[in-house]
Amino acid sequence: MIATSDKTSMGSTPIEIEVADMPAMPKAERNLAEGIKSLYQTCQMYDLNLVVGKTSLPAHKVVLASMSTACCEQVRKAVADFEQSRSPARDQDKAKVEKDEAPPAEAPPAASPPVYSNQWKSETASGAEGDKLAANAPVSPSDDGVAKRDSSRPELVLEIGSPEAARALLDMVYGLGSEYNISSEEANKDVLRLAKQLDVPSLQELAMGYLARDVTTENALLRLQTCREFALDELYSAIEEEVIANRDALELVAGNTEVLKHPEILQGLLVRAARMHRPSTTPESQEAAPVTAAKRKREVEEPPKGKPEKAKAAKTRTGGA
Repeated sequence: MIATSDKTSMGSTPIEIEVADMPAMPKAERNLAEGIKSLYQTCQMYDLNLVVGKTSLPAHKVVLASMSTACCEQVRKAVADFEQSRSPARDQDKAKVEKDEAPPAEAPPAASPPVYSNQWKSETASGAEGDKLAANAPVSPSDDGVAKRDSSRPELVLEIGSPEAARALLDMVYGLGSEYNISSEEANKDVLRLAKQLDVPSLQELAMGYLARDVTTENALLRLQTCREFALDELYSAIEEEVIANRDALELVAGNTEVLKHPEILQGLLVRAARMHRPSTTPESQEAAPVTAAKRKREVEEPPKGKPEKAKAAKTRTGGA
């Protein structure tokens, strides 16, 4: 047994020890966002499809569900519908397994030979010929006349027309680059629809940035219309103000035949332009305006209203009695 000294047992003041040469530290582990992004880029563990028309885009349920309460409910419904559609197939598989495990039934008695060679021939094709016919058989349509897709993952059907909008959503969710890759005004409107349906404000901000950039007299009217459709009042006011501030631009936009289809936009432009470009009516401008002969004559013929003393003084200044 090793006995400790009295000094150690009584305790002593600790001594600071500095380590000058630190060893190289391993690279920090990637965070959750980088890990999820890597899974998406390497096409791993997909468990959901985003469907836009005939286009299907794979994704991860938990990632989309984390974006908002509305997203979570949409994903939950897609999973529930998928499980419900798969339940009949599982029942059939279970029945098949039970049938295979059941004891073999007694063999039926042998049938008597047919009188004619084709008496008991099946009316349907058999063997390789039957398999070929089954493979070329048309897909059974659903109740609405659309062929059913056989997918191995739940499908979240988006009520938009442009797959670009769905890709913009996935780019934002997974942090794939800083660019907003939308090629048309209609696709940008689908992004706004998607942001509203799924309650994703950050996606709406991307679409609003697109509307505010590169505004010209050719697209100003369409962008004003988009702002009104999606209640983007502040952005609408900002674009309208820039159009009105430039008289040449205002003339081109107001003269566009398409503006007649949106009388409320035209009315707003004209009313606001009249307020901005009308002549000044400040007291300083009135004092600077010259007094015309007609105005002077009117002052003589129509004495100012008020007390008699003021009216008499006015006549005296103009040479009256």
